[in-house]
Amino acid sequence: MGFHGMIELPKKDLFMNNNWILGSMFFLLISPLHAQSPQEQHMEKWTLEVLPRAALTVLVDNKAGSDSVSGEWGAAFFLETDDYRILFDTGGGRTLLENARAMNVDLKKTDAVVISHEHQDHTGGLESALNACGAIDLFVHPIGFDTRYWKDGSGEAPHSLPLSRRQLKGRVRRLVETKAPTRICRGVMVTGQIPRVADFEDTGLREHAFLDQGLKTPDPVWDDQAVFFRVPEGLVILLGCGHAGLVNTLQYVSGLTGENRIVAVIGGTHLISASPARIQKTIEALKQAGVQKIMLSHCTGDQAFAELARAFPGRCTWPAAGTRIRFGVQ
Repeated sequence: MGFHGMIELPKKDLFMNNNWILGSMFFLLISPLHAQSPQEQHMEKWTLEVLPRAALTVLVDNKAGSDSVSGEWGAAFFLETDDYRILFDTGGGRTLLENARAMNVDLKKTDAVVISHEHQDHTGGLESALNACGAIDLFVHPIGFDTRYWKDGSGEAPHSLPLSRRQLKGRVRRLVETKAPTRICRGVMVTGQIPRVADFEDTGLREHAFLDQGLKTPDPVWDDQAVFFRVPEGLVILLGCGHAGLVNTLQYVSGLTGENRIVAVIGGTHLISASPARIQKTIEALKQAGVQKIMLSHCTGDQAFAELARAFPGRCTWPAAGTRIRFGVQ
């Protein structure tokens, strides 16, 4: 019963200790960092069913956890519940299908694809994924279709989703645009657009990503969203890049669900260029929230990860490609 360290790796467990203290006080009430805005005070509360069990496979990450899979700059996760299968992001396009085959993940059984945000390291494999998955529901924030710009040397490079709305509508069973919190299936939701509340968090891209071709207006990456679900141990929050901010995301999901037990936060956090002050404030917020397992990867950055691992000995891990994580009754 319960989580009990059910992580599968080719060589060793990620978890050194499976007895953790559950989150103590409600996250939004314990720190000035998490003071509720008027919008949050009146946000709709969602009743999220408890999934008896769930399994998460890391299909794409910068690092490979075994010789049977490959790494690339990007992220993709395969979430399985008793009756639904979700592909969250598709990586940069080079390793998704090969890694899925190596890990015996049958993408043909996928029911839904969820895109955390439009950036190429999360959507480069979208077309290949659609070919492999067949008829699925696709969940994506509408801003993903807008053209935005990367600073490329002295010029600019446009970017948007690799497929247009028209193209996607012709290829998926259902296109769901997720500006607001949206239920994917029983017990699993996507946040939609995440309010930015913590004053120490930013996208991590202010000098690189812009809304306009003249590179004057920084891109807030409003399409950044997370997936979350509830298991017997508490909430699990799954991030793509966390451009909305790790703390902002945790606060928002806690507010949506009224759940103060966060068993795990998993994925990219874009702390790769974060200041020491931001990393320290992030550590303080994670401690206050009582997050049991901090499983950060992709764009977190080695230095930020080292600081977090030092602050949370035995609780902070890097789930590389090839990792399987199990929750609930097994």
